[in-house]
Amino acid sequence: MAATVIGCLPDSILVEVFRFLSVPDLIRSSRVCKHWKRLVLDKALWKNVDLTPHRINSKILWHLVRRYLGGSLKTLKVKGLLHSAKKVEFLSQALLQELEKRSPNLLKLCLSETDLRRLKFDSLPSSVKSLELSHCEIPSLWFQGSGLKDGAKRQVKVEHLVLSHVPAFSNLHLKTLCCNLNLKSLSLTGTYRVTDSGFEKAAMHLKNLQYLRLQGCNITDGTLHVIGRHLKALRKLELVNFRSLTDFGLSCLTSLKDLHGLGLEWCMGLSSDAVISVCSTLHNLQSLNLNGIVFEDQGIHRILQSLPNCAVTNKMLDLD
Repeated sequence: MAATVIGCLPDSILVEVFRFLSVPDLIRSSRVCKHWKRLVLDKALWKNVDLTPHRINSKILWHLVRRYLGGSLKTLKVKGLLHSAKKVEFLSQALLQELEKRSPNLLKLCLSETDLRRLKFDSLPSSVKSLELSHCEIPSLWFQGSGLKDGAKRQVKVEHLVLSHVPAFSNLHLKTLCCNLNLKSLSLTGTYRVTDSGFEKAAMHLKNLQYLRLQGCNITDGTLHVIGRHLKALRKLELVNFRSLTDFGLSCLTSLKDLHGLGLEWCMGLSSDAVISVCSTLHNLQSLNLNGIVFEDQGIHRILQSLPNCAVTNKMLDLD
């Protein structure tokens, strides 16, 4: 009875139902009948593909690229085998070239637990504008050189870069990528090798940056001085668990007149007076995140009163 009802559903409804299936279940559904096999190939089902919940090897990924990941693909999320017992990587230059050929509209690529030490940065599909790396390994010169055999340079179009717990990422990486990319947003989490010196050398190449998030970097007030001096186009700045940030460092941000959002989560060295003094000069500020900070003498109430047109949050949440 249930099979009869499903068989009577319009194709558009079936495709909507298929949207709720995982990739393995979606592929299994294609084996039910020829009709479903055709529906599973619907472009709407392969726009945003998340493979991170599944263990994917090279053979499986090749099959997906050749059979399913076509021109409609916009976002691809893949989890590698970096922490597996076999230590066999699934990404290769040939596979990335095939992905670029079959999915020329891929805009966002998210890689986690992936060993990239045998690949060059410019081996990635040239259409990618947003790149996220989480718990990945990269070589010392990953953002330099060419992955092509003839040594020809390929244009890299990445504008949005997110790095989370990439242990090898250093000042050299930061400077190199900033010199070669026109970044609009940059997020660094757990990149403890990045220091004030590295950020100072990179900042002059980040003048078009609109969003910056820093957490777990080895930086001080000196980086805030650099941000205030060079990153005038910033619209949102998030500083998380920045324990060495002081009132002096915060004062360096008064030059960021286009700033719409400021996050100071768990930046425990700040006083309410400094927050009021700085944020009162940022006339475009619409949101202020002060989560995790305990202010003395009803400081948070004075901040709220001083910034009536700004949405201020001050919750005591656990730090991830």
